[in-house]
Formats: sequence, C-alpha cells, structure tokens
Amino acid sequence: MGGGSANIRSPEVLRRFRRAFVDFQEKAQAALQLVTGDLSSVAYWIEREQIPAWRAELRRREDQLKKTWREYIDARYGDRRMGKPSCVDERKAYERAKRRKEEAEEKIEVIKRWKIGLEQQAEKIMPPIKKLETLLDSVGPKAVARLTYMMDRLDEYLAPSSVRSAPEAPSAPGKEA
Repeated sequence: MGGGSANIRSPEVLRRFRRAFVDFQEKAQAALQLVTGDLSSVAYWIEREQIPAWRAELRRREDQLKKTWREYIDARYGDRRMGKPSCVDERKAYERAKRRKEEAEEKIEVIKRWKIGLEQQAEKIMPPIKKLETLLDSVGPKAVARLTYMMDRLDEYLAPSSVRSAPEAPSAPGKEA
C-alpha cells in the first residue's frame, strides 16, 4: 500500500465495513447462482418439457384432424340411407380440429423462438456474471483476510500502552519484597 497514514480512532468502522463486505459477497454469490440456475432451469423446461409436450399434442391433434376428415367425407359422400341428411356438424368438427392443429404448430414455433431468445440473452449476460463470480471467488477471501489483519493491527495499536507492553509495576520506595 502507500506510505500515507490513516486517522482511524475506532476499529468499529473497519469491523462494520468488513461485515458489510462479507454480507455483500454472500448475497452477490447467491444471486449469481440463482441467475445461473434459473437460466438453466428455463432452458431445460423449454427444451426437455415444452417442445416434446407440444410435439406430442400436435400428433394427437393431427390424428383428430384425420379422424374428423374421414367422418366428414363419410357424412358427405357416404350412404344417405344411414339417416344423415346433412354433414354440417362433421364439417364444423373438421374445421375445429384444423384450427386446433394449427394452434399447436404455432405454439411449437413460439416455443422455438423463446428458446432462441433465451439463448441470445444468456450469451449477453453470462460473461459478466462469470467474470463477477470469478472476481468474488478470488478477490473476496483475500479482501476479508486483509480487513481482518488490518483490524487486528489496529486493535493492537489502539490498545492502552500498559496492555501493549506490560512491564512490571515498580515497587514503592523503601519497600522491598
């Protein structure tokens, strides 16, 4: 350090600063771990849960669409003797199934965009997060040790001189032990 002097009358200021620094370091490390964990959790949720779930839903909706199409064709061109004068209901069911299939396809596209957006955002924020984590891991303990050392030296310096070097008290004149 420099050769300057400090005008510290109480080591309590240094103690409070050390406590505040340790609290900051712990909270910052916890927050950085949360951010990293949350990014991983969301990426996992999108990749391993949402995309497969909506692909399975799309397959179910495609099957339903095929089924309603067959029912519509049977109602429209099938045997009129079955007592079905109109195929309006089947047509409506087919249109509904078609919209539901398209909705599933749109959901998959939206989820893919989420994934890409999350990856892009992660690429932007992870380098500074990793840099701060590294800094806290490497410099933090050294700073705490240095502050502790400084507090100990300051305590020694501020201790009364009788405590610093406790020479034996001189005996009173004329009285020898």
